[in-house]
Amino acid sequence: MARNIKITGGGKLKAALANLSQKVRDGAHVRVGYLEGATYNDEKHTPVAQVAAWNEFGTVTAPPRPFMRPAIAQHQDEWGKTLGAALKQTGFDVDRALAITGGIIAGQIVDQIDATTSPANAPLTNLLKNRFPKGDYTRDDFLKAVHDLAAGAQAPPGQPLNWSDRMRNSVSYEVKPGPEDE
Repeated sequence: MARNIKITGGGKLKAALANLSQKVRDGAHVRVGYLEGATYNDEKHTPVAQVAAWNEFGTVTAPPRPFMRPAIAQHQDEWGKTLGAALKQTGFDVDRALAITGGIIAGQIVDQIDATTSPANAPLTNLLKNRFPKGDYTRDDFLKAVHDLAAGAQAPPGQPLNWSDRMRNSVSYEVKPGPEDE
């Protein structure tokens, strides 16, 4: 036996979907990583983003220790689903959903910093890290460590991307209004 079904409220549904679409389109964007203003407490106030880039790509004296690119490669396919779930969880509040997603991405970057174990630190770096856990050594301290290393001093190996934890603890995110500037 066939039943007649009548659907009403199409106008309200259409208006609600249009409103939701506008909220998502004009809402905001999230930036994740090392934001402006994050610096080391050295005399030059070295930007944390600069140190992160030196670690990511290497320098003349230090090998690359990538952590951003592996974190992105490992997790980027999850971020759309994460944002979708956060939108549902927040009643489609774009700013809150982006904040949740940004926090998750920042955590994934920190996890990658912690997981990076190679290349190992140089023996001099390990000695300096052991003697100056906050990274606050002087030129004379450095020269003494070089001398002591030549005389046979040793230190246990340290985790390559953690010294003062400034870089690790500076991974952050921010939600900004409107579409991302290109």
